[in-house]
Amino acid sequence: MSAQPATSLSGRRFEEDHLLDAALRVFHAEGYTSAQIADIAHRAGTTKPTLYARLGTKEQIYLRVVQREAEAFRRSVADAYERGDRLPLRELTEVGMEPLFRFAAERAEGFGLLFRGDETGDRTAALRREVVNDVTEQLTALIRRRQDAFGPDFGPRADLLAAACVGVARQVCEHAIDTGTDLGAAQHLAARFVENALRNLHRAAPTA
Repeated sequence: MSAQPATSLSGRRFEEDHLLDAALRVFHAEGYTSAQIADIAHRAGTTKPTLYARLGTKEQIYLRVVQREAEAFRRSVADAYERGDRLPLRELTEVGMEPLFRFAAERAEGFGLLFRGDETGDRTAALRREVVNDVTEQLTALIRRRQDAFGPDFGPRADLLAAACVGVARQVCEHAIDTGTDLGAAQHLAARFVENALRNLHRAAPTA
């Protein structure tokens, strides 16, 4: 049997995404420790008992919010990397940076919780690592498919290269957020950095 929508204080019925949106905003604004179920219920326009019945405890709600943001980000990455199969290197690096920076721009609260939130519970921390690892694996596969565009055969170094690219993207994105730098400009800078690194990496390749 499918779950019934929650009922608001005014008698309206809300879908689960509405409740999770409210939780997302409260957790982002207050942090996990300070956030209260009552605050989430008030923002959602419902009651604490309804919220507990629909979504569970505070920790369970937090995990569900992070899981939802993780899935949204994964879908964005998968779509972008599929397009990357058909692009030259310059456009490819731009597309490769796009999901993270677009996610930060369009879902700033989700980005904050997914990449910068409280390390609350083993499962939540593990989920964050899974997201980063999943993106790294997808990028590794893309690099291996597109080695003709990059130049050398990276072999077992492809996963290290992918991890470096993910690290650059995340660090530049977070720095841009902290300093108020335009995310579009930051994305372009990160893309050019990665492009130049890929073009010149073969110069550092070990000789037999």
